[in-house]
Amino acid sequence: MGLNTALISIDVVAFRMADGQLQLLTRKLDQLYMLPAGRIEPQVDDCLDDTARRQLATLTDQHTAYLEQVETIGSPDRDSRGWSMTVVYYALMSHEDNPWQSDDAEWVTISEGEPEVLLAYDHKRLVVQALERLKNKIQYSSLPVYLLPAEFTLSDIQKVFETLLERAPPMRSIRNRFLREDLLIDTGKLRRGSNRPAALYRVREQSPTCLFDRLYLTTQ
Repeated sequence: MGLNTALISIDVVAFRMADGQLQLLTRKLDQLYMLPAGRIEPQVDDCLDDTARRQLATLTDQHTAYLEQVETIGSPDRDSRGWSMTVVYYALMSHEDNPWQSDDAEWVTISEGEPEVLLAYDHKRLVVQALERLKNKIQYSSLPVYLLPAEFTLSDIQKVFETLLERAPPMRSIRNRFLREDLLIDTGKLRRGSNRPAALYRVREQSPTCLFDRLYLTTQ
């Protein structure tokens, strides 16, 4: 049955890094996969960001380290119930061990720029659009650190680039950019493994996202 007014929702494309792969948070109902999405609740949401974070919180308590609007779209063909408009966000969720998640939450792998499962509605297009925004923005910002655990090495940052862009900037470039800004704090700890020990860093609390003056892939 059609509606006299448009359906308005918030859709969130939430990414995380796990086991060296980029993953997407979905809600699985029966055999149907879809993005976290829902209506604005004026009684509890002071802004659109609140709505986006609330949708994520229904599926997991994994920390949302970064949230950004991607686009606003609408048409009479998106939803069988009638004219539909959505504000699309993407979120970066920091890696945590064993976070709570609901029974209908499922993380799916992103492979060759697309989810490995079929998404409902036009959600695949929303994911591709958000991923393109992320791939572009990580080249001139500090966004990669928001996909990492609380403590990480510079090599971990390099691996984020390699996963998303299929090539990584040299370590000297990462060191020059991420250690030059007032962004990271050296924890004084070392990660020990088969190679030489590596310093562990964490993001300085309340530190704003840093923007750099050049794209990585055009300066290597």
